[in-house]
Amino acid sequence: MDLPCPEWQDLAVKKWKSLSSAQKQAFTSSSEPSDIFSFCFSILNREDAEFLIRLSQRRPIHKDPTAARSYRQQGNACFKERRYTQAALLYSQGLCQADPGSEERALCYANRSATLLHLKHYQECLKDITRALSCGYPKNLHPKLLGRRAECLSRLEGGGGEAGTPCPSDTPGGLTHKGTTESQGLREKQGLVLLPSASPAVALQFDPSRGRHLVAVSGIAAGEAVLEEEAFACVLIPGTGAKVRLEKPNQEAGTEDWHCHRCLNKVVAPVPCQGCCYARYCGEGCQVQAWEGYHKAECPLGGELLALGVLAQLALRVALVAGLEEVLGAREQMNGRATGLRAAVVGSAGRLSCSGGIPEEAGELKGMDPLGNVGEGSQGAGASKENGDSLQEKGLLEIDKTLQSNDAPVETGAPARADPQQGGLDPGRGVAAPLVLPGCDSAGRYLGSSYRSVHHLLPHFQRHSPALRFLCGVTIATLCQRLQEEGPLPDTWGGAKSFSQSEDKGAADESSALSREQQNSSQSDEDRGENSGSVGQSEKEERREPSPELSMLGTAVLRHMLQLRCNAQAVTAVRDSGQSRSTVESSAQVRIATAIFPTLSLLNHSCSPNTSATFRANTVTVRASQPIGAGQELLHCYGPHRSRMPVCKRQRLLEEQYFFLCQCAACYEEQGSGGKGQPAKLDGVRCTRCGSPVQSVQGSQEQYCCSLGSCGLALSRLELSRKLLGIQEEIQKAVELIERDRPDRAVKGLRACEGRVKGFLSQTHPVRGEIADSLARAYAVMGQWEQAAAQLSRSVEVVRSQYGDDSVELGHQLFKLAQLHFNGRSVPQALSVIPEAQRILTLHCGPGFELVQELQEMELCLRGVLQSQRTA
Repeated sequence: MDLPCPEWQDLAVKKWKSLSSAQKQAFTSSSEPSDIFSFCFSILNREDAEFLIRLSQRRPIHKDPTAARSYRQQGNACFKERRYTQAALLYSQGLCQADPGSEERALCYANRSATLLHLKHYQECLKDITRALSCGYPKNLHPKLLGRRAECLSRLEGGGGEAGTPCPSDTPGGLTHKGTTESQGLREKQGLVLLPSASPAVALQFDPSRGRHLVAVSGIAAGEAVLEEEAFACVLIPGTGAKVRLEKPNQEAGTEDWHCHRCLNKVVAPVPCQGCCYARYCGEGCQVQAWEGYHKAECPLGGELLALGVLAQLALRVALVAGLEEVLGAREQMNGRATGLRAAVVGSAGRLSCSGGIPEEAGELKGMDPLGNVGEGSQGAGASKENGDSLQEKGLLEIDKTLQSNDAPVETGAPARADPQQGGLDPGRGVAAPLVLPGCDSAGRYLGSSYRSVHHLLPHFQRHSPALRFLCGVTIATLCQRLQEEGPLPDTWGGAKSFSQSEDKGAADESSALSREQQNSSQSDEDRGENSGSVGQSEKEERREPSPELSMLGTAVLRHMLQLRCNAQAVTAVRDSGQSRSTVESSAQVRIATAIFPTLSLLNHSCSPNTSATFRANTVTVRASQPIGAGQELLHCYGPHRSRMPVCKRQRLLEEQYFFLCQCAACYEEQGSGGKGQPAKLDGVRCTRCGSPVQSVQGSQEQYCCSLGSCGLALSRLELSRKLLGIQEEIQKAVELIERDRPDRAVKGLRACEGRVKGFLSQTHPVRGEIADSLARAYAVMGQWEQAAAQLSRSVEVVRSQYGDDSVELGHQLFKLAQLHFNGRSVPQALSVIPEAQRILTLHCGPGFELVQELQEMELCLRGVLQSQRTA
């Protein structure tokens, strides 16, 4: 969940209703983060913190020795049944619950080492043996562990086992490019800025209509890596957002069980946090770095952070990682040098359009939708938006309604004038161009993955709805109140130098205008009646004011929480279904985390981008998905893609989430195609009477009719929606039957769906592809590889039609088809599919991508089979 849980949103609505009309108007007209934080902190009472504590109790993070023993005993039962993956998971969960230094922890480590030996994870097995011995494993059982250690060493000496996966932060990057004379000359001529984490063929440029953006200095080939960057901060998504099937049905583990909570690396033997039962890491190195960097402050509030959502936790983590000195330095740099850029970009908003995608406050509206919303369609590579995260939530809408009913002024975000003192004037556009771009040092060099680069990504305070600003303000203020109650701030915040008295917006000694408005209005006769439910005198006396450091921390965290709505990136990983019997679903991509990548955030949006992004733990690699010529802009898709939704829906979603009306090449083409005023055909929907395409009735958005004039069959949008919804519900029921090991019943239901759609959906309609894909899964579970491959071949053609011949979606489907042919021992068919799958996945993900490696191994094995058949 990205936004706070629904119960907390309800609390925000109640607090809003308790405010006076003057307070609501004062809040709505304010857009400074320090003002918003000060106001929200001033209206808190003890009940708010207690309510948050009660919410956190539903998400317990304290260690429980009784639970540790229970998990270990369950693990023992699974081990006896030779279900080693499940046993390892249960031992890991027991470790998380066991107290540091306890015998229970030593037993869990020792027992997990036994499962790792059977799973051939010998390096991890040795580490667990050492951990068990160092934390009090019973001496009478030492010979057992020492014998296991000897066996592991023997296996390793024999060349067996898997090599341990290093933490991404400990390994060198894979981005290697050679600069050219052409690119060097172009950089010098145009004054372009190179980026530390990007190829020399890529540079940072500023343009009033695009803001900061990335361009190709020289020609870039398709598949070439142009950017590789480690996240400044990331937060793993809790719960079972990414499910991993184990040996038995209904046994699933969430992302928190299979990924390091610091570097996101896959982990088979996690090391638990010493203080809570939630956080776990790939090793002691990440554990220590996380504790010193941020987790020392987060650990006591783990349950509260889970209740307040991923964006609040990530915003806090960004500020904790940075520290007070960096936050002060970034503010000083922004106040001193970046006013010109902000004025220039905002001044051009609404007047200029960007052929590449971003027309206002352009270079900052970056990153994939932080909700992981990569569009629609059954073959989409990303996760869908979580329930409760939409800004159309009932509670947030209710706040907005009260704003309208009280005639509160709404921020319009009027363009500001450029400051000629901060940059040169662009005579072609009449706006200022900055002397030094935000995120760059005084010499004009981009700072890369530094806090200052993160800080300069625009938070769009004036663009976010007052409802969201209030929710975020109350959330961060309460979180800071809890930080204050739990103890001193981290050394990087509490032990830093005191604030300068000249800080223009410092949180130290100033009383913001919004806070003064709140104090004055609460004393008036009119407001005493309206605000009877707000803070009482005894509560005011009880409340402690935030320290200067806490005020600065809260202001920074609030800035980042709003900033992340437009700049956070959904981190995805290939889903490994482990021991699941369905090989068809083994390569699905799932969203595992939300992160902030300051350089990636410089990429502008296009609904038909020329780049694609993949992830290795917490590192993103961006590759050119097609040739990019010198001078062309590098473009990234924020989620709404032309292959997944129509132009009107894409533009609406982008405007709601990122505050710009997309006019990229794809949108321009689709808006101009067919001529304005012509009825739009409904792709893939056929007339049930004559089979002709269906189109919308001119002048109506609720009616469709057959495109063949002599037929004239009419169909309402509601009727069509009900038909498709009913079919998709039947498909979901079939998928659930497959998960419950009832594939025979699933096939029966899916065949019935096939019959229902034949009359009105074309062969390439996405729903037809979804049915075929589900049938393939069912047949694969039953071991009927030929039938499974036949169905998946149909799904492949649907994906090819929808996404294109070079799409990553097609690559994943072809990978699954190759798996089916391989499992069915259809050697020629598998060898015919592997090259195309390998080409597409290498183009988007690189030659080191795990699925590419698996395809190579598959091909090598199959060619060995052919060779043996020829020589037999």
